[in-house]
Amino acid sequence: MALIDDLKKKAEEGLKTLKETAQDFAFNVEKQATIGKKKYVDISKLQRGVQSLLAEIGEYVYDEITSGRSLTKDDPYVTERINQITAMKSEIDTIENEISEIQHKQSPKRKSE
Repeated sequence: MALIDDLKKKAEEGLKTLKETAQDFAFNVEKQATIGKKKYVDISKLQRGVQSLLAEIGEYVYDEITSGRSLTKDDPYVTERINQITAMKSEIDTIENEISEIQHKQSPKRKSE
């Protein structure tokens, strides 16, 4: 009977290890998916928005100068877009901090070890 009990114990340990490994794998896949979404969807969308606003500012400045109109640093059109760009860059920084936190997050099983 000792042999059967020993085999049963080893099988239970093997199943436990397999379950923990599967949980770690699932956790890491979910973590990488979240990071990927934040990096390649959220941040990229904001970066495209920043580029678009910079292009708008450039076109506006070009039009103003070629038309002979005066342009000041307090121009409302430019100021509004600069504020939008600043907000977008701040949001990018926030997302990058979230990504850093996610990267350092450990599997729930690993926390208790």
